[in-house]
Amino acid sequence: MAKIYLPKSLPLTEYADERVQFTLGFYGEGDFFTMKGVVEEFLERAGMHDIVDYDPNAGKDFLHPGRQANIIYQGKVIGYMGEVHPEVCENYDMKTRAYIAVLDMPVITEMATFDRHFKGIAKHPAVNRDISMVVKKDILVGQIEKVIREKGGHHLESYHLFDIYEGSQIKPGYKSVAYSITFRANDRTLEEKDITAAMDKIIAGLEALGIELRK
Repeated sequence: MAKIYLPKSLPLTEYADERVQFTLGFYGEGDFFTMKGVVEEFLERAGMHDIVDYDPNAGKDFLHPGRQANIIYQGKVIGYMGEVHPEVCENYDMKTRAYIAVLDMPVITEMATFDRHFKGIAKHPAVNRDISMVVKKDILVGQIEKVIREKGGHHLESYHLFDIYEGSQIKPGYKSVAYSITFRANDRTLEEKDITAAMDKIIAGLEALGIELRK
């Protein structure tokens, strides 16, 4: 964690804007989505419980052009993340892929809260459904998750990306993505028809994006 200095204009005629930045980085095991999970866990622990969005048009030339994004919370850009550009890795004699995330602490400090609201232990069982799909590479995970949130209905409890694969078994230009989706009702045990209705809406929304289900 350290300060950066952003000039308001060049040449300098007044003091630069001093901003504390929190930088995360790793290499080796993991990928873009690993870093995404770390960022979201950090924000959750800071009391920022709303949905985090990602804009792929971050415009950072030191990051991989297809694996970078601005991090957006409540409509504000609070940082950026991505895979370090291969040429940058080569310049620093790094032999493996590396990933970074940079968070703008003044904005996060304004939004963070440590108020905690506890819920009672759930009295009724959750129901899980896994869904695997073939997705064009230019479709973002955020677009998929938005469909799940909007179409999942009021019994949707959570969703989790557990697999992403690009390889010889998937046609060129596509990737395989899999989610685990959890449903639960507070007042009763859900019936199969409740789950089927919600999943049908989710699937219809995904198909509208051109996404195919894997058999």
